[in-house]
Amino acid sequence: MAKRSDIRKEMEKMPYEPLLPIEKSLILWSLVIGGVLMVVLIWMSYTFFPAGT
Repeated sequence: MAKRSDIRKEMEKMPYEPLLPIEKSLILWSLVIGGVLMVVLIWMSYTFFPAGT
């Protein structure tokens, strides 16, 4: 438990650092690629593996 409080104290001492523009861009691109791939995989699932009714 003491280690947790030490980490908390150290993190409180750290200055706030906003994200760099390149970091924001990388986050945005990874979310966009993830969303597109999700749509593609769902489409492939419904197209090539239809549920048997």
